Amino acid sequence: MVRRWSSILFVLGFLLVEPSDVVFRQATAESLMGGDQHQLQVLLSQKNDRVFDPDFLLRVADLYLDLGDDDSLATSKRRDAYEEGAKVARQAIKLREQDAQAHYLYAANLGSAAQLKGMMASALTIQDLKHHVTRALELNPHHAPALHMMGMMLEELPWFLGGDANSALTYLRRAVISDPKDCHARLDLAKAYIKRKDQNSALRELETILQQPHQPDASISDKRHREEALQLRASLKNS
Repeated sequence: MVRRWSSILFVLGFLLVEPSDVVFRQATAESLMGGDQHQLQVLLSQKNDRVFDPDFLLRVADLYLDLGDDDSLATSKRRDAYEEGAKVARQAIKLREQDAQAHYLYAANLGSAAQLKGMMASALTIQDLKHHVTRALELNPHHAPALHMMGMMLEELPWFLGGDANSALTYLRRAVISDPKDCHARLDLAKAYIKRKDQNSALRELETILQQPHQPDASISDKRHREEALQLRASLKNS
């Protein structure tokens, strides 16, 4: 499942994440709504038998990530989902360190939880995120969500925390090459071009998004990204 990685404004703050073993909280799943909730509850009913199965853990961490992405939920419920997802992904890493998806899901859940808290932690936590995204790309250089996440981190981090605008653009380009159908990554690439006043390149990426066949089962976030692309294209053409 493609991660709709949220754009994050990285600022210096403090976030303390206590290390612990994986914890499956049934209450968290029951407090969340929608189809993902049902899938999660089904998986959690198997937790005692599969707690040492990394594939199982990754499915759970991915579902928690998707649940956290649902902006129709209360912020506290979204944060709970991300924090549980990070714990589950961390356990998967312990069981199978050489798994790119495990490292990515840990970083994506942890970073998203921090974003909802209104801060992006200390430099140490930022380095932890970069370490796991980098490790994911060492294991799979074509992991599109990790490429997207790394691109946005480098784009939005201040220079003294490792931000690098040139490298950011390279990672975002690699993300859409690895997964040409990833509308969110391509939208972020278009925004990066706009930021650099490269209107022609931005329009090219926006047109690519809008030329993709409309999927009736597209997620809410994919529909939102498509609508944003439509609005950005109109804005650029009218400027």
